[in-house]
Amino acid sequence: MKNILTLLFIIGAVTISTTCLSQIYPYAEGFEGLPSGQVPSGWGGSMKVLTYHGQLQQKAITARVNSAVLVDSGITPLIGPLTGSSVLTFYYRIVDYAFYPDGNATNLDAGDQVEVMLSTDGTSYQTVSLIDMNNHNPSFNFVKKKVFVTQWPGSNTYIKFRCQFATGNAFYVDIDTVQVRNDPTAGVDDLSNEPLVSIFPNPARDKVTVSGAYSLDGKTRLKIYDVLDNTIYSNPLTAATIQLSTTGWHRGIYFVEVGDERKRVTRKLIIQ
Repeated sequence: MKNILTLLFIIGAVTISTTCLSQIYPYAEGFEGLPSGQVPSGWGGSMKVLTYHGQLQQKAITARVNSAVLVDSGITPLIGPLTGSSVLTFYYRIVDYAFYPDGNATNLDAGDQVEVMLSTDGTSYQTVSLIDMNNHNPSFNFVKKKVFVTQWPGSNTYIKFRCQFATGNAFYVDIDTVQVRNDPTAGVDDLSNEPLVSIFPNPARDKVTVSGAYSLDGKTRLKIYDVLDNTIYSNPLTAATIQLSTTGWHRGIYFVEVGDERKRVTRKLIIQ
């Protein structure tokens, strides 16, 4: 009987431990306490923790891609349930493989990219953010990225960092301090109570119309940027109603900002 109770206790402990590991929220991983040269505990994929690849030359999870290893990925444990104000943040840099850590920051070539992907079943992944030659600014310093994942409230999700080599020099992708947590501003559907700007349709697919009662004095600008603060559109306002094509925009959340140096009004735009 004693052996049976001991076995049941062990099984129960394992069950509790597995449950805690398989569903975490909020989630934060800095990689410092993890063994170097190994895939992080609870993670999937082949990206490994390496010393001297993180901020302040500490640890980070790292992909090494080249003509022989075209793709390297890291997959978080199951995170959730997400909320209507969940955001993913992480720090990254991309640097030349040769002579690391004394190498240079890497210019991405066509096809080189880092996809940030999300899955609710561990099988089908959707790209929620993309780093490529169009938006990557080469730097040996780490850059913070912020991705809103408010579209999946109540869901448990895996986050995948998929690093792909296409042409040019081999490179490392260092990713540090991965967090998924609530951001009080993420769940606000309308970031200002002033009825100055209206957006239709919202969510949008192929086109969006922005209208409102604002000044056309040449000082007021319409700016649209994504959740990573990449500017998609920015021009002085020339009409009270402006229609823009959204063909080619990635699905997700954007911010529409109208104003001048003294006052700005921001609205949230969703592209499906």
